[in-house]
Amino acid sequence: MAVTNDIVKKISQKTNHPGFKARAYLRGLTELIGAALAEGSKVEVGGLGTFKLTRLPERKVVTNFGGKKQTLKLSAAITPDFDVEKTLKAKIKEPTEASKVIGPIDEQFRVSDLRNRESNVQFIELVDKTIPKAILSLVPEAIARKYQAVPFSLQEKTLYVGMTDPENEEAFNAIRKSSGKIVKPFITTQEDINHILDQYAGLQAELSELVEVSEDEGEGKEKVSEEDFAETSPAAKIVASLLKRAVREKASDIHIEPSEEGVSVRFRIDGVLQKVLDLPKEVQPAVISRIKILANLKIDETRLPQDGRIQILLDGNKIDFRISTLPTVNGEKIVARVLDHSHSALTLQDLGVRGRALKILEENLTKAHGMTLITGPTGSGKSTTLYAMIARIKNEAINIITMEDPVEYRMPGVNQSQVNSKINFTFASGLRSILRQDPDVVMVGEIRDKETADIAINAALTGHVVLSSLHTNDSAGALPRLLDMGIEPFLITSSTNAIVAQRLCRKICDKCKQEVETKQEYREVLAEETENLPEPERTELKSKKTIYAGAGCSACNNSGYKGRVGIFEVLAITEPVRQLTIKRATSSEIMSQAKKDGLITMKQDGILKAFDGLTTLEEIWRVTKD
Repeated sequence: MAVTNDIVKKISQKTNHPGFKARAYLRGLTELIGAALAEGSKVEVGGLGTFKLTRLPERKVVTNFGGKKQTLKLSAAITPDFDVEKTLKAKIKEPTEASKVIGPIDEQFRVSDLRNRESNVQFIELVDKTIPKAILSLVPEAIARKYQAVPFSLQEKTLYVGMTDPENEEAFNAIRKSSGKIVKPFITTQEDINHILDQYAGLQAELSELVEVSEDEGEGKEKVSEEDFAETSPAAKIVASLLKRAVREKASDIHIEPSEEGVSVRFRIDGVLQKVLDLPKEVQPAVISRIKILANLKIDETRLPQDGRIQILLDGNKIDFRISTLPTVNGEKIVARVLDHSHSALTLQDLGVRGRALKILEENLTKAHGMTLITGPTGSGKSTTLYAMIARIKNEAINIITMEDPVEYRMPGVNQSQVNSKINFTFASGLRSILRQDPDVVMVGEIRDKETADIAINAALTGHVVLSSLHTNDSAGALPRLLDMGIEPFLITSSTNAIVAQRLCRKICDKCKQEVETKQEYREVLAEETENLPEPERTELKSKKTIYAGAGCSACNNSGYKGRVGIFEVLAITEPVRQLTIKRATSSEIMSQAKKDGLITMKQDGILKAFDGLTTLEEIWRVTKD
């Protein structure tokens, strides 16, 4: 602020205009420079200096985390760079209040030095903190969200701010100006930033106000009007709030369900549906129509199901919502699948594949040809596992092509294609085209019919590695499922390398994890499953006596769970399994043979993870119960 006053004074002296006119001139100049920078990369202002956009590469930040010195990497960023002319530097010699805070004028305006230096910025963990409203109010929510920077403490005149990029000069100056305080930056994680951003306003409070406005405006109205389509309408604001809040609460799906009395909104978080609010019946037509407009669906078609897509930009990340409508007796139900492209593909170990299962899977992935199938119900994480498998084998020497519906993660170095049924670009037709593209590895999102299965199996038989998914309850059920599609047994046994079945379990919250007693009702099942385990897993499990559960805290919303982990069973196609498939054996016969060959079932894998403190026995029973 002091530097700005000095510049205003100089302008006033040079032009003989009063200070308020000089300030208005400077404000207008700033706006012009900002607009020019948005269109180009450099602006020269005579007598003042050169403004330009500078790209900062990844930088190192030395921080103190957990009592240990660590070096963190900051991602690349674009920030304004101001090269002050010598005449102006010479006239501002005295240190101002601002320069005492953030350094001399060269450091205030020039950011290029940030490229090659390390800064001693401390790490702060905010996930368990509740920030007083008085401190939050010092930095407006719009600024906090724009720069991903949140205040968390005030010590006299110093405001402590957690940032994902504490070297962003533009963010630093915006916060200093809005708060009027000396700013001390700390580095923190995106998850911690989102936790504090959520404290600006809760979903229920935010939407209650919009619903009240919508109810007032909707009195006496029986159908949707043109005003309801506007960006500023209450319905538009309700939908925007729902979409943003679902992303920030890490929901995988949004369910908007009409009833006779109103409209229920539920989020699926960590695999479990949770009601977040009830909307009045009066806003139902406007909210449904607003979602249809965003998803480019037919507003007047209420008798048939429709599918569409919405894309928004939130906190600098591109988020897709896959929209599905379904007519019900109380109106149209809408389900939105949340697809966050900012999430990178995980490794197989990150997902929870380990031990014997990981060894079998990696051995089969490194084969020169053959098919590996992932099975499980909708929402069990099959696509994520397929991406992890691609990440495992990806390198510059092979050509990997995918056919997906939709593309959920963007992977550099992988040619990803998305099916479009409206123009008859299906898995089957797309797979035919892929095989003309000289692929080494082919990933097909899902085998839904005989035609797709035929092409995938023929590709696996002719020197290609094929990865795909199938809807069955367990790994052994995939073989009879392919037989039911009309595939010949000898083709299945010749092309298939391994079959993976999986489920997702909620993880125990690390903040409130504690030891608990094993319930009596589980002990008999535990003893039976332990005896059926192959070695060395049986000996490993017998040596463990402690299980855990979450007590519930603010970090996990008092649920005791936070995040999810996979449980897996990996079926290797051994010679006995091949012979059973050729004889068209049932899935139970195949599973019995697989256990003799050393297969660890999903329930057994879950029990091992429960005794490792990752999940609870209740979760394992919930997702594996027959």
